[in-house]
Amino acid sequence: MSENEQNSEKSFVELLTANVDGLLFPSESDEKIRVIDWQADNAPPFDTILFRKYIGVTPAVRVEVLPWERFFEPILVEKEWWTDLEKNRAVNFTKVKELVVNNLTNLEYLRAGRVEIEAYLIGQDKEGKWKGLKTLIIES
Repeated sequence: MSENEQNSEKSFVELLTANVDGLLFPSESDEKIRVIDWQADNAPPFDTILFRKYIGVTPAVRVEVLPWERFFEPILVEKEWWTDLEKNRAVNFTKVKELVVNNLTNLEYLRAGRVEIEAYLIGQDKEGKWKGLKTLIIES
C-alpha cells in the first residue's frame, strides 16, 4: 500500500497526532503539542466566551486572539543561532503546518493566561467541527 493510500484511510486527527508525536514547542519550557478534536460546530469565529468554556477558564483569565500564522513563528522563522536540532524541528513543524492549512479553514490562534499561556491553534474541518493543536508556552 502506498503512503498516499495509507494517508487517505487515516482521519485528519490521526494524521495530525502522528505528525506531532514527539515534537516540543519551544519556549522557556519546551512543551508537548497535543491535538484538539472538539465536536463544536458553531460558526466562526470561535468566540472567546465559548473558548473559555471549552478550556475551563474564568473571565478573570486574560484571553487574546492573534493571527494564526503567529503560532508557527517561533518554530519556523529561522534564527542565525539555530543548530541542526532547531532546523530539523522546523522541517517537522512545516509538515504539521501544511496538514493544518490543507485540512482546516477559519484558522484562529487563541491564548489564555499571562506567564503560563495555554496556546490553541484551531480551525474547522470539512464537517464544520473545530480541530487543531494546543500547547503550553512559558513567557516570563
